[in-house]
Formats: sequence, C-alpha cells, structure tokens
Amino acid sequence: MKKVLFMSTALLLAQANTAQAIEIEPYAGIGVGLFEMDPGENKKSTIGGFGFVGANLHEYFATEFRAGLTGVHEREELGPLTETFKVNWFVSAFAKPKIEVAEGLELYGLVGVTNIQTAITPLNSIVEATSNNTSLSFGVGGSYRFNDKFTVGMEWVRYSTNADVATKNSVAGSFNGMDVNGFTTTFAYNF
Repeated sequence: MKKVLFMSTALLLAQANTAQAIEIEPYAGIGVGLFEMDPGENKKSTIGGFGFVGANLHEYFATEFRAGLTGVHEREELGPLTETFKVNWFVSAFAKPKIEVAEGLELYGLVGVTNIQTAITPLNSIVEATSNNTSLSFGVGGSYRFNDKFTVGMEWVRYSTNADVATKNSVAGSFNGMDVNGFTTTFAYNF
C-alpha cells in the first residue's frame, strides 16, 4: 500500500512539475452520509464519515486522500445474540479527474485504492470477525463552489469489493470482507 501511494504521489508531482504556470490549490474537509455494507447477503446500511485532504493540480485534475469509519449496524435476533456490521477504518488515495459544467459546478470521477478493515459478528456468535483488504476504489460525484473558500458536494464511491457469501456466517478466521459503498455529502474548505 505504501509503495502504491508513493508511486502515485511521485507520478502526480511529476505531472504537476511539467505544467507551466500551474497553481496548486490545497483543500480539506469532511464527508458524511450513508454507507452500505454487503458481506455477500443481507446488505446493511449505517451512518459513516471521513476526513479528506486534497489538491487541485490542474483545471481538470486533483488528488485526494481520505480516512474514515462507520457506525455499527446491529440487528437483534431471538435471544441476546445480534448480527453486527461495521467498517473499523479505511484509508484511500484517489486521482480525481473533473470538469466544470457551469459556473462553480463541477462533475468528477474518483479512481484509486483503499485499505479497509471491515468487521462482522455473525448470527449465533459472539466472536467478531475482521478482515483487512486493499481494493481498487472508484466513484462519481458533483460539487458546487459557493465562493473562493467553500465547496459542497455529493458522491457515490465503491470503497471495497470483497464480499463472499460463503464466509459470512463462518468462523472468524475465514471472513473475507465486505462490499462497501458510500453515499455521502462533502464539505470542503479551499486554502
């Protein structure tokens, strides 16, 4: 993961250095919304969020780094046992191609990698199974820039593709992870 982040950053900086009169504009913010978790069956959703930092390197291109987590979705069954789903943490690095379609309104894509730890406590168990995975991540979104400093946006991102129904209710050591999608609203401050 570190090698991928290092190589991505080096390539992006090399691209930035070859452009003439480039003005790098850093930004930071938060994203909050609904995260859908799917271990292979019985999709569950819960609230989650992330912090992010990024830089507009070009009129049509930015990079972004994120770190976040979700709350726990808990479903009670008969008796004291429950089934729980959650994302303990995730860290993502994205390339962000973008285009301005109207004054202040941008549409963008996201493509990158995410290192994620998901957890599930299967029905009829008290043992939490966790899985750490690195996945290709991608998404689409749009943002509106109110002024020079503030931007608000909405997006969908697939952070993880690791669902395997065969491992959902098995022993803790064989849990492969979950598909994780985020439907979020973002708020950013442009420096």
